[in-house]
Amino acid sequence: MDSVLFIGAGRMGGLMAEHLADGGVPLAVVDLAEEALAPFRARGLPAATRAADLPGAVVITMLPTDRHVRDALLGPGGACTARTREVVIDMSTAAPSSTIALAGDLAGRGTAVLDAPVSGGMARARAGTLTAMVGGAPDAFARVRPLLDRMCGEVIHVGPVGSGHVIKALNNYLSAATLWSATEALIVGERFGLDPATMLKVWSAGSGTSHATQVKLPNHVLTGTYDFGQTLELFCKDISIAADLARRAEAETPTLDALLAFWSAARDRLGGQEDITAIARLIGDSRPEAGSMLGGGPAEPA
Repeated sequence: MDSVLFIGAGRMGGLMAEHLADGGVPLAVVDLAEEALAPFRARGLPAATRAADLPGAVVITMLPTDRHVRDALLGPGGACTARTREVVIDMSTAAPSSTIALAGDLAGRGTAVLDAPVSGGMARARAGTLTAMVGGAPDAFARVRPLLDRMCGEVIHVGPVGSGHVIKALNNYLSAATLWSATEALIVGERFGLDPATMLKVWSAGSGTSHATQVKLPNHVLTGTYDFGQTLELFCKDISIAADLARRAEAETPTLDALLAFWSAARDRLGGQEDITAIARLIGDSRPEAGSMLGGGPAEPA
């Protein structure tokens, strides 16, 4: 088993790194926050705020943006500045063009690069059942597959380097569409006096099903916790990547363009650090004044 240097032990990254440690993988961990490193130090694992001096033939990054990834690898004290790493796996959600450029820079240092962003949220990170979509050379993928299997329930090789980030950006576009539309539908039905939990049960059993109806809305909106685990700031970044891909492909995507505008406005209204499920509060606050459906009880169906 390859030794691993894991960079980015935040809420999701920390859970993923824990699965590696639990699986007996030789592990070192880097994060700028000391509190994120504490659980790994308690296990006797090497942990620091700088990557350069820590061991690891394979580097895994789980960071907010591609700029953070490049800095962590090639910036001052970066993982690839003081020693040669054999494989870098970027599990963040990043722009494909940035990952391709990074792969070119690291190829001259003898380092292979894979992009392996994940989907599934905090619950599946905790359970070790994330889905990873991996781009890069098949031989590098085969080498690190056992590591990915310890963090993920589904690992799919999708093409050359950068392909994983393309699919992840489009995945999050679909996720953005279903969460927004399902939230609107839930609020409309509720104003007709229908029970939200019942509506979600019906939709999840029918053609309206989505991750939003099965997980986000019942577990993180109806509970009032708004704690799915993804911020509006980063979600808007992901949708922006998808919009940029559409422009590069010269594709007409009016739905994507509208969603980017909706989500960007929600981020500006609620704050970038709010959870994505908090849009339910924003959409719900759009209720008309007196004389609306709820003025004298539920509206009558047409």
